[in-house]
Amino acid sequence: MSRALLSVTASPGVRAITLTLHDKILAVHLYANTAYMAVVGRGVECLINDEELKNAARLLSRLMDRLGAAVKSRYYTYTGPVEVVGDEVRYRPYVTPTSTAEIVLSGGTARVVAGDYRKKFRTRLDVAGVLKRYIEYLEKC
Repeated sequence: MSRALLSVTASPGVRAITLTLHDKILAVHLYANTAYMAVVGRGVECLINDEELKNAARLLSRLMDRLGAAVKSRYYTYTGPVEVVGDEVRYRPYVTPTSTAEIVLSGGTARVVAGDYRKKFRTRLDVAGVLKRYIEYLEKC
């Protein structure tokens, strides 16, 4: 079981995810038709060119955009702990100053629970698998 911190930005112009584990950060920033993806540590920058990671970031930001609208959140960036439990990735971001949502990613599905809001989303991309792969990558770096 691994615990990290995940921030998902879903602003009108920028889509981004930042995964922080120990003293390393996986940064994925999507703006218009450009993308910056890298693992950054103390004095080290390793650029990444992974289409699955780019699509996973886009899907996560779209998911958080929908969740934010559903719970009437004023946030553009949602931050919370993310942990790998078996085949699932569990993410608990703050959606208001005093409440969190629970998002369980597994395979091509995402189950979202935030108060009375409950929804299940499907996609062709295994977002949980992509996140697990990069959490393991950050642990080994």
